[in-house]
Amino acid sequence: MRNIKIIIGVVLLVLLVWGLIGSSEAAEIGINCDFGIGDDGSVFCWKWHQNVIGDISDILNQ
Repeated sequence: MRNIKIIIGVVLLVLLVWGLIGSSEAAEIGINCDFGIGDDGSVFCWKWHQNVIGDISDILNQ
């Protein structure tokens, strides 16, 4: 039983950290949050992608 609680705690911690990383990524111009909490992933964002503005930025930076 103790091992299950530890595994659940580690999984929740990983999800928390991944959500925080995603929210900082989604805060940049050119990135959209697909799945998160808050205004367009402002609190937590677990899935994000680069939009057209981000694609254009990459082309100009090359």
